[in-house]
Amino acid sequence: MNMKTTVLTTLLSFLFVQAFAQTDTPDTTRIKIGDMKVIMIDEHPNDSTSVGFDGIDADDSRNELTHWAGIDLGVNFLVNADGTSSFDGENKWLDLDPIRSMSWSFNVVEGKIRFVKDYVGLIVGAGLQYNSYGFKNNVNLVANADTTYGILIPDSVVSYTKNKLRASYLTVPLILEFNTSDDNQKCVHLGVGAVGGLRLGSITKNRYEMDNREHKDRVKSDYNLSDWKLDLTARVGYRNFTVFANYGLLSLFDKNEGPEVYTMSAGIALVPW
Repeated sequence: MNMKTTVLTTLLSFLFVQAFAQTDTPDTTRIKIGDMKVIMIDEHPNDSTSVGFDGIDADDSRNELTHWAGIDLGVNFLVNADGTSSFDGENKWLDLDPIRSMSWSFNVVEGKIRFVKDYVGLIVGAGLQYNSYGFKNNVNLVANADTTYGILIPDSVVSYTKNKLRASYLTVPLILEFNTSDDNQKCVHLGVGAVGGLRLGSITKNRYEMDNREHKDRVKSDYNLSDWKLDLTARVGYRNFTVFANYGLLSLFDKNEGPEVYTMSAGIALVPW
């Protein structure tokens, strides 16, 4: 069993068994998975535990006041070590086309450790994230065991209609959330914290025309991308409307095996649940 499999199994086991258990009373435990809520009621602590399914519970204000689960849509950006998005010289190939550099996050499960009722709490959870980086210029991405770099190709040689790098991650948030009200219909919410990620895979997708023929290429490789990501995150909204911004603390590529470049993204919670 490799390291990624071990970490993935451990994280999922821990999150399902521990992190999503929200204790309302000493004898009641609620577990939320998407729209499904499982209630475990221990009526006789010294005997057995009964389990009931409460199904879809959109009116449960305790669930509504945790603003993580759902689908997030954002735009990706790359910045250099100086914090600017302008690339020159040998790193010019890193210029992105924002329209083709999308971030999709499927925040599947969530839980909340409540410190002050529903006003202050710590959100934990798990999800999947797909980040695309669409190159603005005609770029041939080259990767070997030592480094990753891009070669700019003149338009007269080839013109790409699709040319992007995509990476997928298992994500785990740790977000301190503040709510102004215990009524979600009146609530302004703010969350600040971090989202960690384990890279599950990466691929390049190209579509271009050459010799009057359309070509499509899909190449799976690690491209010397870092196995880990750690983003600072901020989320703010009103009721179920949420906007977010993320800033990567770790370089997109492994140290000395690619350019030192960091990720940023901003967007909205498209489909909260």
